[in-house]
Amino acid sequence: MQSYPASATIQPLHRRSAGTVAAIFCLGLSHHTAPIAVREKVAFSPENLAAAYRYLLEQGLARETLIVSTCNRTEIYVHGGQGYHRQALQDWLCHFHGVDPRLLDGHIYYSSDAEAVRHLFRVACGLDSMIIGEPQILGQVKDAYQAAADSGAAGPVLNRLLHWAFRVAKRVRSETAIGSAPVSVAYAAVSLAKQLLGSLEGKSVLLIGAGDTIELVATHLREHGVGSFAVANRSAERGQQLAAKFTGNAHALEAIPELLHDADVVVSCTASLLPIVTLETVSAVMVRRAQRDLMLVDLAVPRDIAPEVEGVEQCFLYTLDDLNDIAQAGMRARREAAAVAELIIADEVGEFQQWRESLDVVPAIRRLRDHVEERRQEELQRFTHYLNQGQDPFAVLDAFSKALMNKVLHDPIATLRQPCQDATNESLVAALDILFHLSDAEG
Repeated sequence: MQSYPASATIQPLHRRSAGTVAAIFCLGLSHHTAPIAVREKVAFSPENLAAAYRYLLEQGLARETLIVSTCNRTEIYVHGGQGYHRQALQDWLCHFHGVDPRLLDGHIYYSSDAEAVRHLFRVACGLDSMIIGEPQILGQVKDAYQAAADSGAAGPVLNRLLHWAFRVAKRVRSETAIGSAPVSVAYAAVSLAKQLLGSLEGKSVLLIGAGDTIELVATHLREHGVGSFAVANRSAERGQQLAAKFTGNAHALEAIPELLHDADVVVSCTASLLPIVTLETVSAVMVRRAQRDLMLVDLAVPRDIAPEVEGVEQCFLYTLDDLNDIAQAGMRARREAAAVAELIIADEVGEFQQWRESLDVVPAIRRLRDHVEERRQEELQRFTHYLNQGQDPFAVLDAFSKALMNKVLHDPIATLRQPCQDATNESLVAALDILFHLSDAEG
């Protein structure tokens, strides 16, 4: 990280007019717009986030800010401050990381107000992810928000925005099937296992091979409650490493016949040119399994499990093609769910914007209340004196209410009676009708 000198203050290139709620801006780049070689240059680590927040606030580029930095995206959300032009934030981002500004040419996206809110909601819901609906990004956004809060960078507007985003993500998860359909081969294998065996709690899995694909499937299986793992692999060292990761036992390939006897699920993916699990082996094992179903998942090409195994009673064999078909179907289902999610997000963005726009009138409401309260106190003090003199309370109360009404309405009525343009009169009369529902009262 390059230190950002105090003398290099970035001048604001645009300011919003006084009396309006400051905008929310988002500047970023992601896997949609930039290769990893660019993304890694402007990624924030947990160690430099606090410094980044401090610089953004001290340089006046933000009144509130949030940085979301993952392997797939770096995004800066800003509310208030002076960084109202994309170039101001982009220049700061380059200064902070010490990169040539030309590196980001063509890779940066920028949005403001409703579009920035919509983008954050889509990110939190997993609609902007590589895999539609993946849930990990929501946890990453929550972590980013916690870091911003810890640094004092998230104020009332971003606090409301982030909690709103979390609520939208929860709503999308509960009202659509965005996260239920399998969209990867590994996830499809687990979904099939759950369909066949019901709960995976306490089930035993035999892993044949110890590569990345096997490890990914095993990770999903463990997340769904699998009780024990056995690993059979040609390389004893790699097999032991994988077994240790899942608190299982490592074995040589020769132990497969015995391991099959206790397994509920078999997942195989090796580089063998010939089947490792043969028809003869499976047939012999099934005789001793006392009518227990056996699920076999063959992710290898060439195949590790003889295709004839599918004909053995109570054996259920699935190949890579089967799982790819399921994953593709799952992706189509998620795309359909995403369309529904977009409608939910559009609705929620509208509601959030209404809340933000209501902030415009808060200072005026406060001034109005203070003005009326001052008049009320004046009249209350005056008419309390009459009560203390023993005058009729009902007469005093009637006089007090009339005096207070006259004082409150004096200035507005005087303004209406002043000579002015017809358009102004019409606007004032229309405003009165709206504020006091005068038309309704006449009806």
